[in-house]
Amino acid sequence: MLLKSTDITTGSFINDRFVASENFGFGCSGGNETPNFEWQEIPRETKELAFTMFDPDAPTGCGFWHWIVVNIPAHLTNLGDSTLKLSKEIRNDFGQYGYGGPCPPEGDLPHRYIFTLHALSTPIEASKDTPAAQIGFQLNFKSIEKSSILGIFGR
Repeated sequence: MLLKSTDITTGSFINDRFVASENFGFGCSGGNETPNFEWQEIPRETKELAFTMFDPDAPTGCGFWHWIVVNIPAHLTNLGDSTLKLSKEIRNDFGQYGYGGPCPPEGDLPHRYIFTLHALSTPIEASKDTPAAQIGFQLNFKSIEKSSILGIFGR
């Protein structure tokens, strides 16, 4: 399984276009544009897909979920608008639905942002308000395969 992006490159700094905007209240002033992602070589036995963006370096003791998309039909090949209409975006740790760009505290070392596509053996059971930790729990047990891109951002 291969996850690709024309906007995020593994090991590289994330462009300000994709950083959280002032609307998030954490002091960042990026564009909060949703990065482009596409994939290929999904395992045949995949029932559905899920996509996450996670910051393991957030000073929370448990990381920070920036984006969670579940119930993505297995036949789709990108995370565009039409895919998002057919799936379910779960509330992120900003308390919002949809993409929330990077915005680590000032002065911290750059944070890692892990964008992961999960091929799942069974569908994720969730409402839009299911806590991110519960989604993560299900992902750990239902993932057949996964592919990630690691972006970096600091300020």
